[in-house]
Amino acid sequence: MLSLKKILASFFSPLSLCIEMMACGLVFLYFSRKQYLGKVLVSLGFILLVISGYEGISGRIIRTLESQYPPINLSQVLTSGNITNSQESLKWIVVLASGTAGDATLPYQLRVSHHSRVRLMEGIRLHRMLPGSKIILTGGTGFEGSPEATTMSRVAEELGVNRADMVLEVESRDTKDHPLYVRDIVHDDPFILVTSAFHMPRAVKLFEKQGLFPIPASTGQWVPPMQFWSLVNFFPSSSGVRLAELAYHEYMGLLEAWVQDQI
Repeated sequence: MLSLKKILASFFSPLSLCIEMMACGLVFLYFSRKQYLGKVLVSLGFILLVISGYEGISGRIIRTLESQYPPINLSQVLTSGNITNSQESLKWIVVLASGTAGDATLPYQLRVSHHSRVRLMEGIRLHRMLPGSKIILTGGTGFEGSPEATTMSRVAEELGVNRADMVLEVESRDTKDHPLYVRDIVHDDPFILVTSAFHMPRAVKLFEKQGLFPIPASTGQWVPPMQFWSLVNFFPSSSGVRLAELAYHEYMGLLEAWVQDQI
């Protein structure tokens, strides 16, 4: 079921949709008499591809997600009055996994995805600022058969984190699963939630739906504020398409979670 969902999501992603439209258009142009329909499909696919490639457009779309939760100001959190007993009560740091590579011959730090690596770095940074805290690493079985959380813990150990300061949650298979298993660990305690800035709105809603108390610690921002209309952004690029793909994935995830009453 999970694989089918990912296949369908990939089929309708911006880049795939552009290629599919242009491919269908070429079929009509070369193998049918419906020349006008073929021209329309090729034109629409090309226009959508160009629009997706403009970081000035795709950057603004992804920014609507990233701007909802700024990077954490730990000092402000600890003095805000929302956390009782201050540092003693804030003992959990939850880091959400985001995939691993399938090559078991690679060093551990190269097996985790870019997003997982960035999130782990932020989790370790916050852990060192909160003496006595525990890092909860989430993520079930990856492509190579080892849980994502286990692979991330190996990276954390190589970076000097004590194994005793880590709790591994290895059952979750998808974003919606994380709150269900993390709840059994943190119970009613507030915790710092570390994930990518574009993913944070969905993650916070999923955790809050389960009655949990996440404190957002966004990381890995793709688009700095007010950086949409530089001269470079007027040229389509692969990074612009990448931002469009990320935004599409997150908004589809939010829609799916809303339809299934998960948020």
